[in-house]
Amino acid sequence: MTAATRVAEKVQGAMAREEALPVPGYSRLGVTEIQQRLRGLSQTELTVIEGYERAHAGRSGVLNAIRHLSAAEPWAGYDAMDPERIKMHLHDVPDDVIRQVLEYERRHRQRDTLINAAEAMLQRMPEATHRTEADALHAVTRDKEP
Repeated sequence: MTAATRVAEKVQGAMAREEALPVPGYSRLGVTEIQQRLRGLSQTELTVIEGYERAHAGRSGVLNAIRHLSAAEPWAGYDAMDPERIKMHLHDVPDDVIRQVLEYERRHRQRDTLINAAEAMLQRMPEATHRTEADALHAVTRDKEP
């Protein structure tokens, strides 16, 4: 996510109506409840929530949780991809990117199907079968849906 995009999404969050937030009933939730719901959100959704929180309540517990969960996606557009599509792409990326997927999912999204798929890829595929990072990135971006 570029810095300009992140700023735009924070502004969008600051100006958003509560009903447009990716966490239903946001204002009725306590800090702990919000923190629990943040984990499954995309980086874009976290940025929108951050903008809303800064403009409204400014609770440090929420903002710290968002900061902790904010991370680079394993590749551009990752969060927008369907889990099945991500699993397909795991065959096209080098093992260091598979490790990034595994870390990102464990720390952030916690989608078991992707964690299991990444672990399986790392266990069964010998290092020599992985593509270079440049080849893998080309394969991922080539297949992007319009």
